[in-house]
Amino acid sequence: MEPVTTTTRSVEAVPNRGIVHQTTAAAANQTDVAASTSTAVAVPGGVGTRTTAGAASQGNVAALETTTKLVETSSRSNVPDDPKAHLMFYLKCLKGVLKNFYDICLGILEVNDRDFVDKLIKYKEYAALSTEESDMMLILARTLRPTLFINKCLFENDKMCKNSANKFYKIEQVEKSLAVTDDVIVRGERSSVSEVMYYKSFYMEKHYYGPMAELEYRLHQIDKGLHRLRFSEKYHLHLLFSLLCPFWVVIWIATCFMESD
Repeated sequence: MEPVTTTTRSVEAVPNRGIVHQTTAAAANQTDVAASTSTAVAVPGGVGTRTTAGAASQGNVAALETTTKLVETSSRSNVPDDPKAHLMFYLKCLKGVLKNFYDICLGILEVNDRDFVDKLIKYKEYAALSTEESDMMLILARTLRPTLFINKCLFENDKMCKNSANKFYKIEQVEKSLAVTDDVIVRGERSSVSEVMYYKSFYMEKHYYGPMAELEYRLHQIDKGLHRLRFSEKYHLHLLFSLLCPFWVVIWIATCFMESD
């Protein structure tokens, strides 16, 4: 028997502006048979694929089915026009795609309080951050720079974003396998869920690079260690000088205005 190979393809429209693409292939000779089917479905809000393959050779059989779903999970966001708010929004987006986001942040900031990390990413409440909290947010943003995540869990793709600056998608993948060898049957199933974010070209400039440039002066102060003197320590120091020299109150007030963000 001569080896035989067949391949068929079909594309079909489905309701709600969806589309289905299917490919089937098979090959056989005197002792071996192999076949596979691949189906891709695209509808507004998500896509899915299923691939099934099987092979038989001299009494041994193997089959594998992989199903992948890409489902949109985004919600609308209204970010205040402030550089700190934009950076906090960027960090909030990272939380959506990094499973170990909290562990990473706690390690960078050397704290052990998830609520504190949550406060640093509540971008609508950016004005409630103290100077020290703002500094720690800046340290976090600078450390978690986009180049660490682009083409890993952040992807530039205008089409996937539709009318938004960015969109989140959940990827669900399930792999089922079956093998029969010498009357031994082995079954397996493996599943995984991950999140990715697609963004338009201006997203990074608006929510990261632009705000980081605006707050560069503060980053220089942080690098010089000026942020390490807490306000409570400054308060006690100025209070002591005020008691010893009343004129110091004027200097203190002037200093506070100069140090304000």
